[in-house]
Amino acid sequence: MAKKMTFSQQDILRSKLLPPGWYPLLVKSMAEEQAGTDGSDLFVYDCRVETGPFKDVPLRFQISEKAPGFGIDFFEACGNVIQPGVQQDMGIPVGKHIDGYVQRGEYKGRPNNNLVAFRMRKTES
Repeated sequence: MAKKMTFSQQDILRSKLLPPGWYPLLVKSMAEEQAGTDGSDLFVYDCRVETGPFKDVPLRFQISEKAPGFGIDFFEACGNVIQPGVQQDMGIPVGKHIDGYVQRGEYKGRPNNNLVAFRMRKTES
């Protein structure tokens, strides 16, 4: 008898490939992980598309302790002012509503969604 598998709504959403563009995001959570290569700290943010046909699609963004400069626009989009020599609370972005630019990427030969730029949420006037 063949084995069976059940796919959750999260599994289905995670499989969605977004067209490149800006999306409204909610930063849902942050987790600390270690890089598989050298054990350095990674701060991994779980973001979700908030509206439109891709609502609730999860997107992952990570900042490495070895390359913190790649996270500056993310922190600034969350309303933080980045200053040299001033430590940042890596949990501050959680709960923030921002815009993120998604670009098509690839991981181990499979296409995926890459968050490559961030900005403060534009407000309707």
